[in-house]
Formats: sequence, structure tokens, C-alpha cells
Amino acid sequence: MKKTIVCILAAAVATVNLWAQQTSADEWRAAQAQAAHQSVSAGENPLAEIKQTPGLAGIFQTWGFIGDSLSSGEHEYTRKDGRKGYVDLYEYSWGQRMCALMGARGDNYSKGGETAKGWIDHFWDNPNNGNNNIDAKADPKQAYIMALCINDKGKGFKPGDVHTDVDTLDYNNNADTFAGYYAGIIQRVKSIQPRAKFFVVTRPNDKNTDERYNEVIRSMADIFSDVYVIDLYKYAPLYSEPEFRDLYFLGGHMSAAGYEFTAWMMMTYIDWIIRKNPKEFAQVAYIGKDYKYDPKPAAPRPAPAK
Repeated sequence: MKKTIVCILAAAVATVNLWAQQTSADEWRAAQAQAAHQSVSAGENPLAEIKQTPGLAGIFQTWGFIGDSLSSGEHEYTRKDGRKGYVDLYEYSWGQRMCALMGARGDNYSKGGETAKGWIDHFWDNPNNGNNNIDAKADPKQAYIMALCINDKGKGFKPGDVHTDVDTLDYNNNADTFAGYYAGIIQRVKSIQPRAKFFVVTRPNDKNTDERYNEVIRSMADIFSDVYVIDLYKYAPLYSEPEFRDLYFLGGHMSAAGYEFTAWMMMTYIDWIIRKNPKEFAQVAYIGKDYKYDPKPAAPRPAPAK
């Protein structure tokens, strides 16, 4: 009993000391978490319980993953001269881990350092990319997950506004902004797979996140049909937490465990979206096919002439 009390007291002292050392960092994280979750109850949070199974995300048999290094399973390593190196290990990407867990097939239309405009240049107009020059037009998918925006600000692309920068009838008229290019990706893919479902992903909550770009991403669901938001900024764990980074990061990029965890988050969130909107996903099996179910009752046949 005495040993137990001593251990409890020691743990309490250690906790107090740790709190004293990290007060400012903890205050910042707490403020960010409160801002992100202030209007969300546990029952409304799609990531309140992160599951390791596909759930209803498994209804899709083919996936396209549109993104940058974080969609490519990019790992940081140390070169022989001591400098940092980066390599896209697509087999470890969260998209491929999703497909492995679902028994589905998916392609990575992603590479390290990519932007929305760069994606159009490298994967659509003239495929020239780090994933064997894969062509996004060659094999339309039932569903796409889009996780772009981390590199756009650093490369000079302003966030823009979907209401002024996007011509929903002709993407050639879109403005040279993140909004114009990001919407242009959706429009291009819709031109080859009109009934595809899109899941657009906001940047997670950390000190480098610029919410203006996330607002553009969220707005895609307002101007296009079949677009759903995976709002990691609002609902995902704080990536800046030391415990989270110890578990899931290797330097500045995620580790294999981090990409696996991200696959769980994506599937959990998509399962939640489908459960909230069952009628909108009832005809997933017909995406890319010529079939369609009309819920309206058939018109009665005219009575035979006497």
C-alpha cells in the first residue's frame, strides 16, 4: 500500500513538473483544440472513435488519391553526407493502406511537393510525375480523395475565392489561384467520371495551417455535387502534440505507423459521411457504368384497347 501511494505521489509530482515546463505550449494547443471543437459534441464528431476497419467506406472498389507528399507515403531519411533526404514510398501511403484493408484497388496521383496547379501539369495535361508518370485520365475511379494545399502558399498561390475564381461551366476560365486550380481538378476528373464521389481533405490543425486555404476546400461542397469534406482541421488529433509525433512521425513526415493511422481516420470519416447520407451513396455500384436506378414509380401502362 505504501509503495502504491509513493508511486502515485511521484507520478503526480512528475506531472506537475511537466506541466510547468510546457504551460505555454499546452495553452496554445488547448486554445486551438477549443476553437476547433467548440461547436462539436462527441456524437457529432466523425472521429470521436477512430476505427481500424473500413466500415461503409468499403463499398468503393476503385480509388484515386490526389495529393502531395503526405498522400505519397513520403519518408524522411538521412543521407550519407548527413543531409535530409525524402522518398515517396507509395506502398506505405495511407491510400494504399486503405486499399489493403478494404480489398480495393487504388492509384496514387500524388508526389512530394505537389500543388493544385502542379497536379494539373504533372498528372493531367502532360503526365510527368514521380509515380512512373501515371496518367490520371487513363483509369477513372469510383471515388477520389483530394489532399492538397500544404505547398500552395509557399509557392505563391493565393487562396482565392470559389465564388469569383471558379467558372463551374468551363474550368479553362478559372482564376490562377488555389481555388481556381483546386476546383479545376474536380472539374477535370468529373469530365471523365461524372458520377464519381470526391472527399476533399482540409489541412490538419498546426501552427503552419492557413485557414483561408481550408475554407476554399470546404467551399467545394457548396459549388459541386458529390463532394464531401473530410475536415481534419476540426476533428483530427493535434499533429503538434509531442505524444502524437512520437508515435506517428519520423522527422518532418509521418512514419509507417502514421500513414496507417491516417488510413484509419480516412475510412472512419468516410464511413460516417456515408451513414449520414445513405441515399446519396445507394448507387455507388453504378459509377462508371451505364446503369441507373430511378426511385420514381413507373408510369402505369395504358389499358389495352377494346
